[in-house]
Amino acid sequence: MKRSPMARLLTGVSATALTATGIALAGPAHAVSTQGFLSYVDGWRVDQHVRELADVNGDGRADVVAFGDPGVFVAHGRADGTFAAPVLRVRDFGTAQGWRTDRHPRQVADVDGDGRADLVGFGDAGVLVAYAQPDGSFTAPALKVREFGWNQGWRVDQHVRELADLVGDGAADVVGFGYSGVTISHGRSDRTFSGTGKRIDSYGWDRGWRVDRHPRMLTDMDENGTADIVGLGDAGTYVSYFSALGDTFTQPALEVRDFGYAQGWRVGQHPRDVGNVSGHLAPDVVGFGHRGVLAAYSRPYAPGEPKYLPVTLELADFGIAQGWRTDQHPRDLADINGDGILDVVGFGNAGVHVAYGDDNAFFGPELTSTAFGWSAGWDPARFPRLLGDVNGDGRDDVVGFGYSATSVELS
Repeated sequence: MKRSPMARLLTGVSATALTATGIALAGPAHAVSTQGFLSYVDGWRVDQHVRELADVNGDGRADVVAFGDPGVFVAHGRADGTFAAPVLRVRDFGTAQGWRTDRHPRQVADVDGDGRADLVGFGDAGVLVAYAQPDGSFTAPALKVREFGWNQGWRVDQHVRELADLVGDGAADVVGFGYSGVTISHGRSDRTFSGTGKRIDSYGWDRGWRVDRHPRMLTDMDENGTADIVGLGDAGTYVSYFSALGDTFTQPALEVRDFGYAQGWRVGQHPRDVGNVSGHLAPDVVGFGHRGVLAAYSRPYAPGEPKYLPVTLELADFGIAQGWRTDQHPRDLADINGDGILDVVGFGNAGVHVAYGDDNAFFGPELTSTAFGWSAGWDPARFPRLLGDVNGDGRDDVVGFGYSATSVELS
């Protein structure tokens, strides 16, 4: 499942070679600020309550958006790296209104292109949206698309649903990987959706794609401003490029013969992602495998030439061989130092480890913080951690929803 553009939800992984007791920090750590809300003792549970980071008021700072029992709470990010007290903004999308994580995905994305992230819920009847307003409020949730919902046969354990800008107009579109292929619906600036329909007979259930075997994600793979499909299938990494002119996707192309099920990659063991970790124009494919971090770097496109360099082991760390586990140690990609290149971030036993991305190489890893680690009691099953720019300085920060408080450590 792909997350909010401003946040990376960390739901499992890691204990690197650096997690032995007594490791010194690589440099001075920022103080961790704590605020007593949206925590475990307040009744928030990972299996019931979605929490994300997204900029819902357009100020360039990530806000907490929390789907709780009575509805949606918002805590706005502030320049000092703390959050304003959460406010119940929408009395919908919550457990009290019948929303369940195993039936109804809820996401936060700008679906009307106004620079503010909106609330999107895949309910029983279809797609409901509450649009973010300039004053921090939201419009009343309204049914915008009679598709992608429970009543139309969509199931969390079978059908991936994502939000991404397919046409480059700044408004995120709905993309669903259903039974027979990929269905889309375009978000529009007038707060409607259009063009709902199937675009490609691939990546679906009846073609053998499974949620527990084959991750599917959306990102701009050819740097033309439109999101493309990346599917990690049996044989490797497939890409289907979106054409805004034709309003459809190209047929799947096997771009990298790795990171797939046939090469031993498993959803429950090996996180995989796509992002620019090399400083090249196009995103790279990155996997946390048995031996460590492997990458297929993108290369300048030339007709007839491969679009990716051969897969290489970039870091002998963050892998199963070094003790990292998906149910204990989250790992992800985020821009920690603000250079525009994504870095590897791992929450290990001892704390937060970062390996900085650069031109065809990673530097580190370094233990950057002794907070948020498994040894300090941070269990992904109870205490989610997110990455996002809380104070608007261009660097992703760590936000953790712990036992008794929400904690922030600035980068």
